[in-house]
Amino acid sequence: MTKITEVTPLELKGETKKPTLIAARPVITVREALKTLATHNITSLPIYSHSSNKIVNIVNLVDILNYIVKEAVADEKHPIAMNSAKANNLDNTIESVMTLDVDRESYRIFVSDAHEGLKKTLEAFSRGTHRSLVIDYTEKTPPYILTQTDIVRYVHNHPESVPGIGFDASLQSLGLGLRDYKVVSGHVSESALNVYRRMAEKDLSGIPILDSENRLVLSLSVSDLRGLNYQSIDNLILPVQEFLETLPNNGKSLHPITATRQSTLREVLDLIVENHIHRIWIVDESQKILDVVSLSDIIESFAKL
Repeated sequence: MTKITEVTPLELKGETKKPTLIAARPVITVREALKTLATHNITSLPIYSHSSNKIVNIVNLVDILNYIVKEAVADEKHPIAMNSAKANNLDNTIESVMTLDVDRESYRIFVSDAHEGLKKTLEAFSRGTHRSLVIDYTEKTPPYILTQTDIVRYVHNHPESVPGIGFDASLQSLGLGLRDYKVVSGHVSESALNVYRRMAEKDLSGIPILDSENRLVLSLSVSDLRGLNYQSIDNLILPVQEFLETLPNNGKSLHPITATRQSTLREVLDLIVENHIHRIWIVDESQKILDVVSLSDIIESFAKL
């Protein structure tokens, strides 16, 4: 079996049906971009350059959400009402959203050669890049997006591609979920808007929601924004749980998936793949957050092979 570091994006693509790349011209309006994301149920939108079909940016839902919220409520910290559909400047081009902040992943386009082994891609994913644009320089295969989830799902199906990894070893013995830093969190009484603002400020894609005793009760992530429309944007002023209850696919966030430091890597991969999640919260016996294990953390262990 070929090691995951030597598998090519095209070989990995054969394991799953990748959708046609949805991308947009930089002249698309913010309003049109939001509709495109909702129509295709995607969380990020690659943007072409003005002069060619080269993709130069990837704008995600949080970028667009932050722009719309700023236009709808200005700098109000605790707005009591929103009317995002009538917000000013939604008919500006998507470049209004693109702040060109090089520290944000949206503006770091990582490109993978379709015929080259995944080693460099895994290294980028282990540093926090969530997706890669795959280019076939022979022009036989159209460009497509490769994600961290694609990598983890492949390894889950082909554990022999990562020889030396102990799938039945505990997270603790593998050095996962042991960091001492405090996980950025939200409170169950907060508005979803405030939590998303914090998420954007910290450049995170998911945050645990705690109760008054600091126990995990909910989670909020970028994935919850799939199908985002003006009604759901206006619901952001609701407390987190009420906001999640308005969404059609809220099960993963209302019932966050957890593991302990004694859980095995195999158990964690099963949970991630079966529940289509991007991180798993590490908790103690009283449901207090100890750490988080993300797809980046898991892929980092694969990249070392």
